[in-house]
Amino acid sequence: MSRSRKKNSREKSLSWATIAGVLLIMAAAALYLVPDLPERLDSLLDFARPEREEMVEEAPEVKEEAREPRPEEEISDPFEEREENDQEAPEDEDQVGDEAQAESAESAAVPGQESGDREDLKVISDGDYLLALVTKETTLKRNYVPTDLEAVPARLNPYYPMQLRSEALRHLEKLWEAARDDGVALSIRSAYRSYQTQKELFRDYVSRHGEAEANRFSARPGQSEHQLGTTVDFGGTGADFTAAFADTKQGRWLAANAHRYGFAKSYPAGKEHITGYIYEPWHYRYIGVERAGEWKASGLTLKEYLQQQPQQYE
Repeated sequence: MSRSRKKNSREKSLSWATIAGVLLIMAAAALYLVPDLPERLDSLLDFARPEREEMVEEAPEVKEEAREPRPEEEISDPFEEREENDQEAPEDEDQVGDEAQAESAESAAVPGQESGDREDLKVISDGDYLLALVTKETTLKRNYVPTDLEAVPARLNPYYPMQLRSEALRHLEKLWEAARDDGVALSIRSAYRSYQTQKELFRDYVSRHGEAEANRFSARPGQSEHQLGTTVDFGGTGADFTAAFADTKQGRWLAANAHRYGFAKSYPAGKEHITGYIYEPWHYRYIGVERAGEWKASGLTLKEYLQQQPQQYE
């Protein structure tokens, strides 16, 4: 048995040696016949192997969106100013007189400056009062929030989740349905806004347009009718938040019919010298059906009409 195994082992060794010898002879012959064989083989290998760059997916380029810098100056808050003034009691009466004269001169030197008049604002005692006069000469309390706010239903096409006081919302639904029946599709662009939201909104407008211009189309905190929870900005057109809204089907329908459902247009055309704001044909405030009818018949701006109604201030 051992002799047989040794014999087989020798035979296998000779076989492998023979094969190796034959391969070497063939390789030598190939090199002799084809001198550039190594280059050709390397070329074939490169073709079969994908480039590394093609195999690695490039990461998407991330560009940081440029943002307009916001001004460091804070928008004045009438209530914060009152608190600061109450805490700072001057000790020298002569100093008080000098400072008062200096402030008076400074105000006279800067036309339209309102910061010196903030203490003279009339504070509305009851924001729930439907006829509360909200203007640039009055202010709602910083913590005033209507107690009967309800979510505006999705079927009224609000642009985002928003709220309105219960009575105003019931009449808004009737208005919206009447407009729909007349073939007019309305959307709700804005409704209730808190004091803080209005403060941030006004600050943003100031950063982009300057304080004087922002003051023409946006209210300071406490002076926005939206804080009442009874005011709506309508839309649903390609001219939303522009004077051209008045000439749309929606704008014309509202001008002719909104008062029937208790809504009055706050800022009519050509009355900026009275209302303090530019023409806003999309901005309507609920004051009750009967009162809205009286307002419509009077021909007065809403501000003038409300000035004739009883008001309560602190």
